[in-house]
Amino acid sequence: MNNVSSRSQKNNVIANTIHNFNKYREFILFSSKYELKAQVANTFMGYFWWLLDPLFHMIVYTIVVTIIFDGRMEGFPIFVFCALLPWKWYTATVMNSANCIRSKLGILNQTYIPKFILPLIQVIVNFLKFVFGLLILFPMMYIFNIQLSVHFFEILFVIFINFLFLYACTLVVAHFGVFFKDMKNVLTHFIRLWFYLSPALYSLDQIPESVRFLWWFNPNTTLFESYRNVVMFESSPLYFQLSILGLISIVLIYVGLLLLNKNDKAYLKMS
Repeated sequence: MNNVSSRSQKNNVIANTIHNFNKYREFILFSSKYELKAQVANTFMGYFWWLLDPLFHMIVYTIVVTIIFDGRMEGFPIFVFCALLPWKWYTATVMNSANCIRSKLGILNQTYIPKFILPLIQVIVNFLKFVFGLLILFPMMYIFNIQLSVHFFEILFVIFINFLFLYACTLVVAHFGVFFKDMKNVLTHFIRLWFYLSPALYSLDQIPESVRFLWWFNPNTTLFESYRNVVMFESSPLYFQLSILGLISIVLIYVGLLLLNKNDKAYLKMS
């Protein structure tokens, strides 16, 4: 009996998610547009900040590594940029998702909104900023004499897996962010540590071979290396590792949806 009940609940979660996604599709689009406009409403540069922000970060890290620490690598700025752009997508999305349910509890007490939608909006908003930032890649590839190969179009698969992984993370973070007020503070330090343990400013070749395998447990390694393959090295992304990451992400998305569905009413009591 328990197995039947459990299976029924799982099926209901999937069915309800699909139903609510279709029902609230316009709300998702409207909220994403509103969020984008709100983020640039009080800035002089407006949407250009989405180009300048990752560009400035790339310049700073390039100066630090190549000049101060005397690091040498051909095309290093674009090497860093291929990691910084998806990393900015990740950090902005996860940090915003930590408070995306708690900050709207007043509205949620008055109007029902499926909770999985709120972190999804954050992923979409920052995905659009990520796509906007991709525009910088083309002049950079020209400057550093990097050829645009047919493999570049395989970036779509990398982005798709990146999207799945991000959404999986935001669902879990959004859930715990309701009950744990210091979630953002904890995430700030965790994300900073995670960045330096990811091959963003250095290549895997610089890691001692005896411990290099540990870096492959880091999802960023698969993502960063795949972006660099299609952009810089005229080769395919790491399909095998990406597929594993995709499967893990789907499982985590499912777990996140279960958490949000199970605690739907409990969230409202936290207001």
